[in-house]
This record gives sequence, structure tokens and C-alpha cells, in this order.
Amino acid sequence: MVLKVYNTLTKRIEEFIPLNDKNVNMFVCGQTVYDDAHLGHAKTYVQFDIIVRWLRYLGYEVVYVQNITDVDDKIIIRARERNTTPKELSEFYIKRFFEDMEKLKVKQNINKLPRSMDFIPQIIEQVQELIKKGYAYVVDGNVYFDVKKFKDYTKLSGMSLEELKKHRIEPDERKKNPYDFSLWKKAKAGEISWDSPWGKGRPGWHIEDTAMTVSIFGAQYDLHGGANELIFPHHTNEIAQAESATGKKPLVKYWLHSGVLNIKGSKMSKSLGNFITIRDALKNYDPEELRLLYASTHYRGPIDYEDSMLDQAREKLNSLYNTLENVEHRSEEKGIDSEEREFLKIMEDIRKKFEYAMNDDFNTSLALTHLSELSKETNKLIDSKGSISKKLATQIITTFKSLGNVFGILEKKIEKKIPKEVEDLIFQRERARKIGDFKLSDKIRNEIRKKGYIIEDTPTGPRVRKLV
Repeated sequence: MVLKVYNTLTKRIEEFIPLNDKNVNMFVCGQTVYDDAHLGHAKTYVQFDIIVRWLRYLGYEVVYVQNITDVDDKIIIRARERNTTPKELSEFYIKRFFEDMEKLKVKQNINKLPRSMDFIPQIIEQVQELIKKGYAYVVDGNVYFDVKKFKDYTKLSGMSLEELKKHRIEPDERKKNPYDFSLWKKAKAGEISWDSPWGKGRPGWHIEDTAMTVSIFGAQYDLHGGANELIFPHHTNEIAQAESATGKKPLVKYWLHSGVLNIKGSKMSKSLGNFITIRDALKNYDPEELRLLYASTHYRGPIDYEDSMLDQAREKLNSLYNTLENVEHRSEEKGIDSEEREFLKIMEDIRKKFEYAMNDDFNTSLALTHLSELSKETNKLIDSKGSISKKLATQIITTFKSLGNVFGILEKKIEKKIPKEVEDLIFQRERARKIGDFKLSDKIRNEIRKKGYIIEDTPTGPRVRKLV
């Protein structure tokens, strides 16, 4: 069983072979903290969290780093609008971002969350190295990277230099080339700044990440992730900076990119104002429902978001939990028979199909289909037998929990007790049956069904299971 991933750098599916045996160094571009994170951000962070969970499921020792950009043009502008400092604004939104990520069960799996402001010395050192090697030049306190000096500049994006002129170019007539990008920005009056050999200023966006990764991982590491909108210019510029500064190629062995989340035909974006924050979504939906929504789509694909998608995710999740509750409710102290031993083979086969799907470039949508298949097979067994052995029940629940944990779902405590209101209805129905009032008995049965439970009459008394 071999893990294969799609590598944006090579534009092909490759076997995943880390640089250092079972040790994986992984970096994902994190949040620029000038506002609350939205569902588009959550798609990226949850889907890469699933990737990390799967790598650890396979036995890899993963060091997962996700950065926090706490110095940026957007932060400076927003701080000015709110009459506060960039530091105070970023601290406020870092706290809220961490709260969101904890609720989504993402933050717990990240080893380091470095902040740009904590790496200013390393940033300056890397810029100095680029100037020394002739890859960068100074213009009146600004430092730019000379793109023409780096021959492999377009290898990640696949675009020509002429095409790049049309995309997100920083204006400055003094630059050697229009597509040269900022490594260090000269401070404007009143802006946050640090001393440097070129005068007071602050880092460009791209240099922040490479200063961090070279400091934490060294000149090369295994995996870099982020949304596909970052391929150019951000990730393209990261490669140019780091490989020019260290002289080692490739900076990253595997580049993985997730698709964006669209709403009404446009990418969900703060700049477009068409976003739903994570915390607003969590007022109406459970974190596991959001995670199931993202797992339902392959990470490289987009999601064309509609509210109904979360309602569908809720139904799917409830169905899986209902299966687990049925396993709990309808297990008894008895030995495993031949039918249950046959089911164990079916369950193991489904597990293998789940693992095969996840090893095929983290195909979560197919893996989730196999988890649903296991749910159906489990309910079919219970319906045919009436009850199962506690030993088998334990193995079924363990398998569901193990596979569900990959998606970050099925992690809640399974409700073993039937709600009191349902128990009361069962009692009333039994009383009606004893006096021969079968019309009332059928009416109560329907009420029980409306509350999500099915009652079955057996020689030993009524048996209740949750509706799936």
C-alpha cells in the first residue's frame, strides 16, 4: 500500500517518499490576521488537517508548521481604520483565529504556529544573503528580488514571464523588471517598522515564510501546502527566494494545493465581501458537520458553497452516529457466530478500500463513500440478526472511530440511553397493547418513529433502535 500525491511542481502523481525515512516536515500557509477567518479558509485548514491525520495514521512522524502573518499591508490599513496598532489588531484576531481552529479540531494537530514579527532578524539575514549573491537590489530603502536572475522562476506556475505581467504586480517604476517583487519595504510615516541595513522598514509578504521554514526545517523539506490561488505569486516567490539564498534545490519536494471555496460563482473572499465567518457558521452547525462537508470533496477540487450543503452534511453525520448508537443498543453478551465472522471479513475489506482511497492523493470523497458503505453493512447485519455480540460491537465501533478520526468526525461520546420521552411512549404503548387498544398502540408507534426511533415487537419484549 503506497501513498501517492499530486505534486504541483512536477504536474504529476508521485509516490510519497520523504527526505528522511518516516519523518515528514510540512508547512502550510496560514492566516493573515486582520479579520476573522471564513469558510474558504476553513476548507484549506481542515483539508490539510485531514492530510496530516492520514500521514500520522500511516505511521509518519509529522512536524506540522502553519505560519501566522501578523505584519502586512492589510493589517496596517485595518489598524489605522480602527485607531489601533497593528500589533494590537493582530493579537485580537490571532486569539479569535485560534479559537476557531480549536473548535474545528485543527489547531491541536499543528506543532508550531510561528509569527512573522518573531522572525525579523532571520528575514533581514535572508535578504542580506540575496543581495550578496546578486539576486536582489536596493532602491531607496526598498529591496527587490531580480526575477530574471532566477532561471526556474516559472517552474511552479507554468506561466511565461509575459503572462506574469498581468498578475498582481507591485508598482514601482524604479524596478529593473515589472515582475520583480518586494523583499523589504521602506517604512512610510507612522507605519510599524524595524531597523535594517537599508533603513527602517518591514518585510515583504513572501520573505516571511521562507525565513521561517529555513530556520525551522533547513534548506529543504518535504511538503508545502496552501490554496491554489497562492501558486503565483506567493509560492513561486518562496521558491525563488529560498533556493537563491541557500543554493539548494528543490526547496520543497512535494507541493500540494487545495481548491478554493466559491459562493454564487465567485471565490469566497474578504476583499469581495462575500464571506461567511467560521464563527458565524458554528452558531448553526457542529464543527464535525463542517469537517464532513470539506471531506466530501477532494482537496484539490473547488466547493461551490450553498447552505444546503451543510444540511446534507448534518444528515450524513447523523446517519453515521445513528449506526454507532444502534451497535451500542443492540449488542448482547454472547459469542461471535459464523455470520458475524463473515461480517468481520467484510469490514476489513471496506477498511482496505478506505485506505486505498486515502492513499490515492487523499481521496476523501471516495473514502467517505466507503465509510457510508460500512454503515449500511452494519445496519443490514443488525436488522437481519436482531442483535450482535458485544465483542463484535466493540470491533465495529473501534473501526468507525479509527476511520472517522481521519476526517475528524465520530469523536463524540455515543449516546447509549434512549431519551426519557421515548421511554415514556414505549411504556404507554405497552400498556395500550395489554388492554388490546391496538389503534392507540399504532398511533404511539408513529409518534416514536417521528422522534427518530423504530420499535420492534419480539418474544422477549419491545426492541428499540434509532432510525437511520
